[in-house]
Order: sequence, then structure tokens, then C-alpha cells
Amino acid sequence: MDNFSYRRALSHQEALGALQEQDGSKLLAGGTDLIPLMKEGIWSPDRLIDITAIPDCDAVEAREDGLNIGALVPLSTLASHPAIQQSYTALSDACRLAATPQLRNMGTIGGNLLQQTRCWYYRGPYDCWLKGGDVCYARGGENEYHSIFATSPEESRCVSAHPSDPAAALLALDASVTFQTAQGETELPIEELYALPKESRRSFVTLPHEAVLTGIRLPAAATAGISAYDKAMARASWAFALAGVAIYFEKQGGEISRARIALSGVAPIPTRARKVEAQLEGADLANLELDTLAETLVESARPLSHNGYKVKLLRALFKQTLSRILE
Repeated sequence: MDNFSYRRALSHQEALGALQEQDGSKLLAGGTDLIPLMKEGIWSPDRLIDITAIPDCDAVEAREDGLNIGALVPLSTLASHPAIQQSYTALSDACRLAATPQLRNMGTIGGNLLQQTRCWYYRGPYDCWLKGGDVCYARGGENEYHSIFATSPEESRCVSAHPSDPAAALLALDASVTFQTAQGETELPIEELYALPKESRRSFVTLPHEAVLTGIRLPAAATAGISAYDKAMARASWAFALAGVAIYFEKQGGEISRARIALSGVAPIPTRARKVEAQLEGADLANLELDTLAETLVESARPLSHNGYKVKLLRALFKQTLSRILE
């Protein structure tokens, strides 16, 4: 690990000023992703700006228009929070299933949403495309944990799978994120926080470099529905998702009036399953064709050489999660 300086910010304005003062600075919260990236030599910041002392960023606040979650709230808090368990169950599920108990206690929701890909070529001694090179080595290499959607070069030059469980849950729940820049605070739908990388932006996150993520907002309208998140892992627990499914729907009488489905672990960014949503909306709850819906879910999948199993896995996981939420 290279040498670096350290500064503790006591406000968002102080953190923003520190970012602007010195190029190559990085924000430090839980550090569960940043520190390994520094140890592996992938990131070598000149200065770390500790934001853990900024007040009011580690609280969950109920409001008339929904729920505000500070960016510094640990995943373990969200997993066990009564209001989230009851009204935003998919987020509670996703935080409970993420990582290990130790990492959930340290890792913040803001850091989790902004974490870097876990692709071993990105994390290893390879000059891959995402790190500024010319080649995505996973395309023709070891890609059993990688994407099955958006894998053509025309769609994305990087085929790694997005690692965040809460991101998919928040996408299904129609959440937004807030962040501060020198121009003030901005609110952004979480769907717009992520985008497939391109030559001029080799990142899956659209957040400006000199910005501080301050929180997440969940709409009050989401409490009108039912939600759940589940994932399949390479081992029984404490692993990143091979495939993850977040489902939210509202019902009116015996029909589904609104549906949102988000996937994790199968695409470079958290992804909506819009065609399945359209098939669910207006459908009779008692006569859902789970097999048909599952086939629609995976019809655009383009697996790589070693991850074709994810198509069957995602299909089965979707039916399992939807069956559970219907019960």
C-alpha cells in the first residue's frame, strides 16, 4: 500500500472542499471496499477523507413522503430496522443476505452502492479494460461468475456482474439517492446512478467524482405494496450473488396493479426486468403463469462460455421468490 495523508471532515462542505483541494483523494467510511482496493494496488489515493464524523448521516428518518436513510447507516441496521422489515422488506432481505455479520456491521449503505466490481481480472494484476486497458479478459477467460445480460461489445466493454444486493432491492422499491456537489444537493433516481461504462467513463457509477453521497430516499408509496429479495450463492451464505431477484408489487382486488422487478449478479449494473413487469401488471394473482414469466425473464440472456448455468438458476430463483411473495 502506498503512503497517503489523512483528513477527517466534520461536514459535507468540508469533505467537498477537501476533494477539490487535492486530486487523487478518496472518501473513507466503513472502508470495507476501499481498503482492500488500496492493499491490492488498484487504487492509490494521495489522501483519505474520513466522513464518518459528519452528523446525521447514520440515521433512518421516517417522513410523510417516505423514509430517509443516511449514507453512513450500516447494513446491519437496515437489516434489523422494524420499519424497513415491515414496509420495505426487499431492502431488509438484501442487507441481511449481504456479506458477513462483521462486514454488515462495518459496511455502510452508501459504500455498498458505490462498491467496485469483484471481477478477479479487475482485482488482479491485469490491465483490463475497466482499469484503462484494451481488453476485457473475462470475455474469453474465467467468467463463471460474470454477466449473462449486456454482454455484447456493443452493449458493454466489461462483462463483470454488479456485486450489490441492496442496489437491486432499492431499484425495485423505486428509491432515489441524494448527493452533494459544490453546486448544492441533487436527488437522482437510483436507476440513473448506474450506467454501462463507455470509453469516456470507465465506471458503472454516474456520480460526479467530486461528489459526496449523502443518503437514500424510499417513497411512501412503496409501503402500499409487498416486496422481497432473494439470491443464489456459491455457498450457503456470505457470498456475492450468482443471481439475485428483487420483486415489488401492489395488488388491487385479485389483480396485480403495479410491479417492479430488479436483478443482481447477472448484469454489469442492477437491471429492471421490464417485460416481466408488463406481463405481471393486470394479471390475475390466482392464475399467474410462473413458467411463462420466467422464460420472458431470461429470453434476452446471452451467457458467456462458462456461465450458462446462470440462465437456469435465475429462472428458478425468480419463480421461488415470486411464489414466496405470493404466499
